[in-house]
Amino acid sequence: MRSIYTKTLFILLLNILISSSLFAQGAKPIAVAAKVRGETELKVPGGDYAPNLKRGKQINDKDWVRTKDDGYIALMFIDDKTLLKIRENSELEIKAVRSGAGLDKSIQMAFGKVKAEISPQFSGVFTISTPTSVASVKGTVLWIISTPDGDQIIVTEGTVTVTNNESGETVTVTVGQTVTSNPDGTIDVQPTPTGGVPDDPGDDDEGNQIIIKLENPDGDTKEVIIDY
Repeated sequence: MRSIYTKTLFILLLNILISSSLFAQGAKPIAVAAKVRGETELKVPGGDYAPNLKRGKQINDKDWVRTKDDGYIALMFIDDKTLLKIRENSELEIKAVRSGAGLDKSIQMAFGKVKAEISPQFSGVFTISTPTSVASVKGTVLWIISTPDGDQIIVTEGTVTVTNNESGETVTVTVGQTVTSNPDGTIDVQPTPTGGVPDDPGDDDEGNQIIIKLENPDGDTKEVIIDY
């Protein structure tokens, strides 16, 4: 009961902050950079990549993030605490549109390696798209590894539906299974081998804390620290 209360309070607080007049005019954030390490970049619609994404930075619809050789970003969506743990040498676009009190979320991966800890999606399906596949998720934990040679999607909790873009073939993947989806249209589900799950990049001693910088229309800023 306490964990449910804590999560509800967290989400309520974040949404209050997001809708607060403390924020400058413009697009309202859909996610926050909870952790950042190494060389990272952020690109807003119509702009170029800017270096040094900061912890606590708000992420808006259609922003792109990119990590270099030593980079790591953990993004938390503000409506339900869904986490994306983005490992080194990855690039993806973050999309979300408001649907009632929540967000309909989707990720467009150009390439890379991401762990998604997706909270149950009550208003829609969370989708992760790559050049090869589309993974549709209601609430689960999975890894997706995308390269020009195809995708590997490793499910550690819940169930995922994966469709190959070339053939249109769809498979269901559950706990302990890995799907391999290839550019030629083939798709195959096998048990995840021992050692087949990547290391979780979030296992560190940084703690679970977000520092959010709020800015009003006059450019004045204020930091709010939230434990999660």
